[in-house]
Amino acid sequence: MTTETEGYAEWLDHLTDEVKKAIHGMNAEELEWTPLEDDTNSPCVIATHIAGTVGYHVHQLVGGMDVGRDRDAEFAAHGATAAELEALLDRTAETTRRVLLAASTDDLDGSVERPGQPPVTGRWAILHTLEHVGEHLGHLNLTQQLYAVREG
Repeated sequence: MTTETEGYAEWLDHLTDEVKKAIHGMNAEELEWTPLEDDTNSPCVIATHIAGTVGYHVHQLVGGMDVGRDRDAEFAAHGATAAELEALLDRTAETTRRVLLAASTDDLDGSVERPGQPPVTGRWAILHTLEHVGEHLGHLNLTQQLYAVREG
């Protein structure tokens, strides 16, 4: 029988694999391209932000690890290769799996503080992460499609 946290780990593994498939083999131009000059993000930024948000919400809020997140740096990311981004996502997924498989019911039900925001439960942090990563996977897929049909 699959436990609740095993199910969360499997779903996050699936989403991570989909992100890795999307960026696999992208060249530097593809990784840095944005559909619009402002208010859109490159695949490099999206992948980096996905790793950052998983690290913060799962590793820090649920696992109690201080990840030293720099959210602004996630959105300024550039220059990474597809292989480097895939390795970042793999490292993040390994830690995520360890944290989730070690999480207790108390960890899921317990309240965690977020600076400047209302407290949430560990379960909320995990479910928010699943939603957030899925949303950004959609952004990544749309960016790929727009890159493929761009003018010029």
